[in-house]
Amino acid sequence: MYYKLSNTAKIEQLEHEAGALFKYPILYEPQVVVSGLSEVSIPIITMEQRTTISLAIWGMLPGDFQEDWELFQKLTNTLNVHINTLQSNLWFKDSLLEKRCLIPVTGYFTSLLRDGEIYPYFIKTEDDSILFLAGIYTVLEDGFKTCAIITGPSNDYVKKYQNLVDFMPLTIDKMEKDSWLDPEISKEQVLDLLKTDDVKKLTANPIAKGLFDQDISYDSMLMPNEHPDI
Repeated sequence: MYYKLSNTAKIEQLEHEAGALFKYPILYEPQVVVSGLSEVSIPIITMEQRTTISLAIWGMLPGDFQEDWELFQKLTNTLNVHINTLQSNLWFKDSLLEKRCLIPVTGYFTSLLRDGEIYPYFIKTEDDSILFLAGIYTVLEDGFKTCAIITGPSNDYVKKYQNLVDFMPLTIDKMEKDSWLDPEISKEQVLDLLKTDDVKKLTANPIAKGLFDQDISYDSMLMPNEHPDI
């Protein structure tokens, strides 16, 4: 499960690269580590508001759900939804065609198990540009949005830096983000946009094991920290 992201971009960078403006810019704060283990809001761009960056609760809920987010996440993880599951008959099966979103981040984290120890890595773009993660979302009856990251098979690069799971967040190329949010495209076109061999070049930085502590986040956490014998 991917339950931690990083979004250290300033508002100006996010708006420039997304081609969209924050609806409530005062509510956005850059974060070195965004943990989905507790209720947290992250920026998204939806099919309904393609030129607006909104905030959504990470961990998708059914639109008519009346109880607590924490309760639902105890029953089922909706921080991530695998592309294969999206094509099943579960409650969110229509989201791939009707409720797609982009989730802009500056990176995400992987873990490599070696010789009985786990080593974390920070995955980002080589040029520090924004990664647009593919996502789906719902709008609750009170107007709040909730979202999930779409995952799929790991590409060859990411496989080098994780061996606890065999999937990764799927990304949408910046040149294709308008297509991803287009309500008129077919299911086949949607799936074509989710190919895991993204054109963006990624880099993986080994980072300190403090990442595994839920309560720790500091500015230098993403600095390269060489792991022994790896």
